[in-house]
Amino acid sequence: MSDAVKVDVAIVGGGMVGLTAALGLVKQGFRVAVLERDAPTLDWSAQMPYQPRVSALTRASETILRNLEAWCEIEARRAHPFHAMRIWESASAGEVVFDAASINEANLGYVVENNVIQAALWAQLVQTSALCITGQTIDGLRFENQQACLDTSAGQIEAQLVVGADGAFSQIRRLAGIGLDQHDYAQCAVVGCVRTQASHQDSCWQRYRHEGPFAFLAMEQNVSSIAWYLPLEKMDWALSLSDEAYRNEIEKASDGRLGHIVDTWERAAFPLTRRHAQAYVKPNVALIGDAAHTVHPQAGQGVNLGLLDAASLVDVLVQARQQGRSIGDVAVLRRYERWRKGDNLVVQRAMEGFDWLFDQPHSFKNAWRARLLPLVNVATPLKHWLTKQALYGREPLPRLARAIPV
Repeated sequence: MSDAVKVDVAIVGGGMVGLTAALGLVKQGFRVAVLERDAPTLDWSAQMPYQPRVSALTRASETILRNLEAWCEIEARRAHPFHAMRIWESASAGEVVFDAASINEANLGYVVENNVIQAALWAQLVQTSALCITGQTIDGLRFENQQACLDTSAGQIEAQLVVGADGAFSQIRRLAGIGLDQHDYAQCAVVGCVRTQASHQDSCWQRYRHEGPFAFLAMEQNVSSIAWYLPLEKMDWALSLSDEAYRNEIEKASDGRLGHIVDTWERAAFPLTRRHAQAYVKPNVALIGDAAHTVHPQAGQGVNLGLLDAASLVDVLVQARQQGRSIGDVAVLRRYERWRKGDNLVVQRAMEGFDWLFDQPHSFKNAWRARLLPLVNVATPLKHWLTKQALYGREPLPRLARAIPV
């Protein structure tokens, strides 16, 4: 890559969100380059061990992936629909159940391993005209003649727009000089897949405890992905547990709701921090996904928000091109920022609201929840509204998230 490579859009980060943006744009005729350190493996066998990182995909995310023609590949690997969400707590007998049948839906979403989603999108992208650049490092970002210039270890890439899809510790965000607001939750999440003695009944189960939530996310044949939230100082302890001790601790955290833990796979853990970029855009730069925001994962909204970011950015760039405007113009890009930043902030604060509500050391909150949860469980119109909001997201939805050809 000795001579400068010239494209319309250079996307840094070939994870789920970056690849969604890339596929959406290349299908609209944009010249796209994707820079990803390591290309995902496309080899697959049903006997492959379950991966620790999964996503609970909403209907909006499913529709985006269907419209990008990646869904068939996802289903051919591993994707499990869940039909209900059961929420209860250790401080009272209150319980709330959300179910798909009550809103005439086939399911409430799918639990899918992150590497399955990434591989399906990558398999689609390599069949297009997109330039997929792997194994390179980024040494700098410059702006010349209304273009962004990426200096890489293999040469220079010039683009009207550079998209930072490179995660929570985004190099593009830093190189663009975009500040970050953040809050440390002093919590960690331990994740991995387990097989339980009892059936998960195609449901996701979430228990609120003194130390933080615990969740089972339904996968195949009594297999669930867990999300076990603990004080940050317990992260190393959780990772160092023997397999037997790990199984015992999970049974305790879940109150034995699905019986004994009979098998486990690889586990991982990470600290929880709320991050929000002070701006999503600058001239010739846009941030999407975790590069722009991270949320508390207790409701599984992080990837879903990122996919909506990617689809919304595609809409904005398509409209700009139709109007004859530069896709790197900050006035164009601010439309994307206005579309997504407020929605992402609402979800961030809502997740923190759940943390505040279920903070169990406070006896007043405990007594209040003991009365509130049974009322919510019988408040059918409220439950239906909450379920649909979680499943579809807030209007207006980008075109890729609508069940129509795009």
